[in-house]
Amino acid sequence: MNRPLHIRDLLKRLNKTFGTMATKELCKYGLTVPQLVVIRQISIEPRTIGQISKAVDLSYSTVSGIIDRLEREQLVERVRDENDRRVVWIRKTEKITELFEKVDLLSGEIYKQHFNSFSDEELNNIINSLEALVTKLEEIES
Repeated sequence: MNRPLHIRDLLKRLNKTFGTMATKELCKYGLTVPQLVVIRQISIEPRTIGQISKAVDLSYSTVSGIIDRLEREQLVERVRDENDRRVVWIRKTEKITELFEKVDLLSGEIYKQHFNSFSDEELNNIINSLEALVTKLEEIES
């Protein structure tokens, strides 16, 4: 068995499983995974579309379209910079705060539910393995 390829395949399955889980949960609230990714970017502080685009690795036009839809749903708002009118900040509305309280995926509650059946030892093994994998791959890439 080619272990590196097996790891790749397991990571792909895990990513697909998490994606499916997220899609099902978000669908209940009329949201998509890309919208969630953008919402997470502005949940802490306002950002420009360019900043969001760079952070989520999506094109400017794609992020702009996502922002348009989120704005129509009154989840975000565009606000011109007071000092430079060319700059437009995207910031969350109170509706996002309410959404974060309702949606288990956003609050992290869904992960607690899914990992509840694991023992502390199993969770520690998963964490240690993933941390080791990320650290090694980051070392290789730098």
